[in-house]
Amino acid sequence: MEKKQPIVTNLAPLERGLKPRIVAVVDSLVPIADLNGLKRKGIDLLEIRVDLIDTALGSLVGYLRDIEAQVRLPLIGTVRESAKTAPLRPLIFRTIMPLIQGVDIELGCAIMAEVIREAHGLGKTVIVSEHDFEKTPDEAALQSIVDRAMAGGADIVKIATMARTEDDAVRLLKFTKACPVPIAAFAMGERGAFSRVIAGEYGSLFTYGYISTAVAPGQLSAVELVKKIKEVP
Repeated sequence: MEKKQPIVTNLAPLERGLKPRIVAVVDSLVPIADLNGLKRKGIDLLEIRVDLIDTALGSLVGYLRDIEAQVRLPLIGTVRESAKTAPLRPLIFRTIMPLIQGVDIELGCAIMAEVIREAHGLGKTVIVSEHDFEKTPDEAALQSIVDRAMAGGADIVKIATMARTEDDAVRLLKFTKACPVPIAAFAMGERGAFSRVIAGEYGSLFTYGYISTAVAPGQLSAVELVKKIKEVP
């Protein structure tokens, strides 16, 4: 893949075909000292999974301010729909947006247009994501995901699919390499775990790892990802 100029700069300098930015998923109030330890070990960004963090919104805001002041890693704010978050998601996004650099919103959800409009109004990067926990769609379906996400205002498209075989993961990686728009893509499940390590070689801007507990099938720890990516020839 030809070297290109950085695509997005408010999250981090992103460039396809190089080492992907490693995102550590924060699903609890991880101590600030631990987050700084991750930064020293090579983590590039943090994804704040608000829907998984069991705390009041005011406490979360204080936590984000502490990260901003002390850790200084770019933050992606993600609020998946759940019984707890469903009625409040617009308010949650609106509250955390001034403290984060990017948002992740699910493709086709009811509040997608609202969240994207508000995020862009504040100069935030928008990741529109699609997760298929059952299969890896064919190329036409993958292209449809990209087209709908970009038409909706995505700056980056994120696709995570379930790999029933290693061939599924390879097919997703090949699609990623050929995709002309900014994309983060990898396969879930045991058969797809390897794709998280080599995704950057195929043009994925990000790869995600957990801090203490996996939040997706086949997810590796963020520290393990750093090590394995360094080992890729």
